[in-house]
Amino acid sequence: MQKKNIKIEEDLQQIANMLLLNGTLTQCPGLVHGKMGIAIFFFHYALFTGNELFADYAMDVIGEMLDQIHVNSPADYERGIAGIGVGIDNLIFNDFLSVEDDICEGFDQRMFRAVMYDPYSDFTLYGGLIGYGQYWITRLRYQESTILARKCLSHITVLISERFSDISITEQTDVFCFLCDLQKISGFDDCFRLLDLCQRKWNLQSLSIVKRFSRLGDSMVGNFIRAYQCNRYFNDVLQDEFDIALRQIPNLDIGKAPTNAGILNGYSGEGMLRMLALGQANISWMHLL
Repeated sequence: MQKKNIKIEEDLQQIANMLLLNGTLTQCPGLVHGKMGIAIFFFHYALFTGNELFADYAMDVIGEMLDQIHVNSPADYERGIAGIGVGIDNLIFNDFLSVEDDICEGFDQRMFRAVMYDPYSDFTLYGGLIGYGQYWITRLRYQESTILARKCLSHITVLISERFSDISITEQTDVFCFLCDLQKISGFDDCFRLLDLCQRKWNLQSLSIVKRFSRLGDSMVGNFIRAYQCNRYFNDVLQDEFDIALRQIPNLDIGKAPTNAGILNGYSGEGMLRMLALGQANISWMHLL
């Protein structure tokens, strides 16, 4: 096991070097494929190595990311403001940033417009209304944003109720998971009715794991997170299976290395998974995907 851990640490160093070369050059500012995910990796890596220079680099990446954002930036979760906002909240939650660093206050008006006035493409997490909802769930923790957050979340639940019969099988898992998260918050009692409707009308338990979380693709990181999310929301996978999967992470093969820097199917995700295997990262980053 010690030899395996040494190899994982060597792979992590190689991943960090690749991201140092490409982090600020990555064009996408977003959470899943871009700078936000890279920053999350480097904050965790700084804690792992005890080297604050990596945290400084993470702040540089965030600065470059913020320079790309403007009043009409995309609102979506995968590449846009919703995912960036959730990522920033995760960094605050993990004490990498302070509450005073709440960059997202400047995002609220854009996200309010996205929910209340802009046309939405679908009910998915990555590209649609559910991604906006996850942004507003995080904003409930900040006093200045609470009123807007509750208004937007109530509007989203109304839209789910009104369009329920039109929600496709590819959207159903994202809607169900969002409602599961929202029901834990007081003041959204209609979630219980909608969740009961989901369980009666949709056959989510019978869907294959891949179909439930198709957004995660087929990368090693995506497959691991898929199993985690199925356990989290559907109690499908046992803890022992997670532990076995973590112990069996293959060595990094540069010849088959990721083609991007993102946290889902890129170097940042490969690095986060390896720190998790070493017990040096908590699972909260997987909630983001």
